[in-house]
Amino acid sequence: MTIARIARCLASVVALAAVFAANPAPAGQESHAALRAEAYEAAQWAIASDAADALARVSARFAQGDDALGRLAEERESLIGRRDRLERELERLYASDDAGALADRARVRTAWEGTVERLRAVDADIEARFPAYSELTSPRALSLAETQALLGPDEGLLLVLVNPEATYVWGLSRDRVEWARAETLGDAAMTEAVKQLRASLTSVGGVRGQAVDPILFAGPQATPFDRATAHRLYTELVRPVEAAFDGKTTLISVVTGALTALPLSVLTTSAPTGSDAAPEALAPTPWLIDRYALATLPSVSSLEALRCHLVADPALRSPGCPPRRGGVARRDRPEGAPLHLVAFGAPLLTGEPRDATRGAPAADDVMRDGRLADVGKLRALPSLPGSKLELETLKTRYPDALVRIGREATERAVRADDADALSRARFVVFSTHGLMAGSAAAEPGLVMTPPDQASEADDGYLSASEAAQLRLDAEFVVLSACNTAASDGRPGGEGLSGLARAFFYAGARSVMVSHWEVSDAATTTLITSAFADLDDNRAGDPGVRARALQAGIRAVRAERRWAHPAYWAAFTLVGEPG
Repeated sequence: MTIARIARCLASVVALAAVFAANPAPAGQESHAALRAEAYEAAQWAIASDAADALARVSARFAQGDDALGRLAEERESLIGRRDRLERELERLYASDDAGALADRARVRTAWEGTVERLRAVDADIEARFPAYSELTSPRALSLAETQALLGPDEGLLLVLVNPEATYVWGLSRDRVEWARAETLGDAAMTEAVKQLRASLTSVGGVRGQAVDPILFAGPQATPFDRATAHRLYTELVRPVEAAFDGKTTLISVVTGALTALPLSVLTTSAPTGSDAAPEALAPTPWLIDRYALATLPSVSSLEALRCHLVADPALRSPGCPPRRGGVARRDRPEGAPLHLVAFGAPLLTGEPRDATRGAPAADDVMRDGRLADVGKLRALPSLPGSKLELETLKTRYPDALVRIGREATERAVRADDADALSRARFVVFSTHGLMAGSAAAEPGLVMTPPDQASEADDGYLSASEAAQLRLDAEFVVLSACNTAASDGRPGGEGLSGLARAFFYAGARSVMVSHWEVSDAATTTLITSAFADLDDNRAGDPGVRARALQAGIRAVRAERRWAHPAYWAAFTLVGEPG
């Protein structure tokens, strides 16, 4: 986070404190409403994230075409990735006592300085030659009126800002605005509540007192899900502003702090009855996902990026979009026939699928020197039979699809051989292991079939920076793997970063990501059911992708053994709900 952004965030906290301290309003209700509207905009500065920046950059690139600007924008992103990798390598070298570290530090420092200098030159070139692009990529806060104009008739938006002393909440629809202050949910209390809930979502293996199904999870018995805490979050964060969503079917959320690590689908809308450990009590529990199809955004301004600039047909822009800015031109569509689906997964791995989850070690564990993966360690990861079934089912559903399974699911195929097909795909699916970012130079990424020998072109690991270089025009990217929602999955870290940010930059309108290790079998049911629902609804219908995820979750929950939310709640739709 830059110093400028930190300053904006601090300013927003001061503004919020001033607004909510003015109660009752000194100049009447109208003045109080104006102050709350100012606070709504101030809150957005505190929520700005790298994922939001990625959406802004790709929307601007899309709006202005793929000529000289496109090349400069791609070079800029590549330089940013290289700068960040070199900074991580420098941190590692400065912490090393190795005798050769001094020489390596000098070499890497020189490379870093050259990269930063080139980045400055590219930024200056873009600013001088394409001022409209710079304007489009400048983060800005939307007013209440601007936000309402961008929402559909069946949509609501929930904005949640977690501050040290309290949490501030806004609920919006086209015709109504509500606000609330959760006094007892400051940052520390929110973090503790989310940690408590995640503890029971990341260690499931069955239901306490019941036999463990060996094809799902192995290991300890499940931790009963704390429905009381989940209901408390609903009553303090959603219910006070829910009047704004009355009659709406889709709810878009923008959250911060620890909430970025918790899917809102696990919030319960009524006080729990019965034992949390009993399947007969869990199964009929009413969840927020029953009430709304859910999607999340990295920022409120992402609505404008998705609905005004990342739209292939200008006629389909939201009626609430601002007028086109000067110098805007449409980019050419990829040549060749469009494809329904391009998918990769079920890599050839030799490990026994003993725990049947799509989890794996942190990326540090499989990276050798921070650049290339250890193909032996990748190959030893557990195989994923459910992933193969998932992709075969999707291939049957879309006969024109390009589906790479097993030996064909390579990094080289993704980045080179099938790059053109990827650029023409409506849906893109990766069904494999996902690795979280490590503490050193390792990036989050997706495991592909390892080659015999690692190279820059193919080391069996599609990292976030490599994914960002793909050219996509996809409505929907599904990362059917574990831990793809955030950089490290920890409450309080920046959410929706890493892989999600990379695929947004590559051109995705929405990305389905997971928050923890997912059951191979349950995920197969969820993904195939979600795509079946997509086919049953018309493309372009409002909320169609959010409803597809909702349908997939219902299909998983239909099986009594999967009543625990660890099986069905891991996935979140980020981006355009449909």
